[in-house]
Amino acid sequence: MQDTAQALATVVADLNGAAEAIWLATQSFCPALSLEVLPQCASTNTVLMDRGRQGDTQTTLVVAAEQTAGRGRRGRQWLAHPGQTLTFSLGIALNLDQVPGGGSALSLAVGLAVADALDAGMASFASATGLAPHRPMGLKWPNDLWIDGRKLGGILIEACPAPGLPASQRWVVIGIGLNVQGTPSAPEATCLIRPDQAALTIGQVWQWVAPTLIRRVQAFERHGFAPLQEAYARRDVLLGQQIGLWSTPGQSPGDGYPPNQIGLAQGVDTFGALVVHTDQGQQTWSSGDVSVRPRPN
Repeated sequence: MQDTAQALATVVADLNGAAEAIWLATQSFCPALSLEVLPQCASTNTVLMDRGRQGDTQTTLVVAAEQTAGRGRRGRQWLAHPGQTLTFSLGIALNLDQVPGGGSALSLAVGLAVADALDAGMASFASATGLAPHRPMGLKWPNDLWIDGRKLGGILIEACPAPGLPASQRWVVIGIGLNVQGTPSAPEATCLIRPDQAALTIGQVWQWVAPTLIRRVQAFERHGFAPLQEAYARRDVLLGQQIGLWSTPGQSPGDGYPPNQIGLAQGVDTFGALVVHTDQGQQTWSSGDVSVRPRPN
């Protein structure tokens, strides 16, 4: 028990050091930012959503050393292990309804911001430690980060009206979960590094990602997703793939249900919707689960 407590204290100290660095790095463009490091919580998204509903809408980053009931899309559980998985959320008031694509497009912009920050951070880390550089991060519509065909992390965005905000604004909570090191429990998942490669802490990764995330979310509110469309295409792991769409509530690719639609992925449009060529012609898919389908022989 003492060893477990000491390990958790070490993770908290690492995150506290990162929080100070993030605060300094964001003063020029987000001077009112609040940062909180929690030893443990059920879900960082839940913490910030509850605060927004109570009228606390100061721009805030919350990170947890241990998250016990993290949530992914469609209510799925996101497992987070202390010191191995980075789980944090950004709460920010946005004119989300006035941005083309709204929350759906924001998810893509967030994925791109995180991928760019991770690539830059890992390049510097590899240079300092002698590791071989990893391949560029891929993005799987609508909210997953991938490396070499495996899931590295995910994004969960929630929004609600909040007391004290103008009618045009929403309290938006952006949750990020990233596998930093260790052995993922799911066979389709992966980590940034293996424990035997080098020492990389979740605090270091948080410090890479958080300032870029805040700056890019601010830019998204001003300009929308259209300026990011080309950059997203370079990371789009679905582009040119035969894919299926599961859009019925409660059904997903891993549950044995057939897809509602099948088509050839042709990128995303300026609103962040997935463009797909189907037997019925070109369509745009804006919600649902997507999986790569085997090509017919």
